[in-house]
Amino acid sequence: MRVLVFAGTTEGRQLAEGALRLPDVELTVCAATAYGGSLLPDHPRVRVSATRLDLPAMRALMSSEGFDVVVDCTHPYADEASRNVAAAASAEGVSCWRVVREGEPEGPWLRCASTDDAARALNEVEGNVLLTVGAQELGRYASLVDGFGDRVWARVLPVEESIAQARAAGVPVRRIVALQGPFSQELNEALMREHDIRALVTKASGSQGGFWQKVRAAERLGATCVVVGRPVREDGMSVDEALRGLRRMADGRGAAASGAVPGRSVATSGAARETARSNEGGRR
Repeated sequence: MRVLVFAGTTEGRQLAEGALRLPDVELTVCAATAYGGSLLPDHPRVRVSATRLDLPAMRALMSSEGFDVVVDCTHPYADEASRNVAAAASAEGVSCWRVVREGEPEGPWLRCASTDDAARALNEVEGNVLLTVGAQELGRYASLVDGFGDRVWARVLPVEESIAQARAAGVPVRRIVALQGPFSQELNEALMREHDIRALVTKASGSQGGFWQKVRAAERLGATCVVVGRPVREDGMSVDEALRGLRRMADGRGAAASGAVPGRSVATSGAARETARSNEGGRR
């Protein structure tokens, strides 16, 4: 059985590791970066693609390899990538499952609907800011946050691409914190104390993204916690549900198509078909 996994998250790695315990399963696992690819299992039955794929590239891969199922384990905030995975699978006639994290939490923090809203909210908060939102969006914060270079610290992955993005956004080198998580509440508190952080910005990425350790650290120190909400609310399945579905498929092909696998097959959604048609029309 041939399975295509779009990873780059803890769930993607967990799914790949679990699928390898099934007999006769061959995996192609796609991560958007070399760093994401380095976290995936090194195994004879795993082929890793560590480069960002657009919709045409996804369709080409699915068309050429004859996969039995596609499993989308991309990040909750990678909404464009997830749409493209679903659209490509729909266009190529491959069943697609979406693995999702627990629902977006609610709490006494300042929730913002977008990166821009979060950046503007920081202009109402005095003192130093710690951004824990990834390197790709730092440019937006730099353009909207007053005194960005003098009050903002950015925690990013310790890889060249992330550090370069931070520097390009205007984060001074001395304010770039390059560390690989997960981070305990204690470590978050220590970092915030060291730099006198009065506002922490995070995404509602769930337990896998260290969300609770960050918000509890902010609460403990009396700092403002700004949470960027998820771009969409998704249906789907857990890693364990996806693995049970793969096990059923391995035991007897066709079980997934009969509806035995829990969760929503996003490849058949109207939005996915519309995205596929739109991109197809653009190529004509």
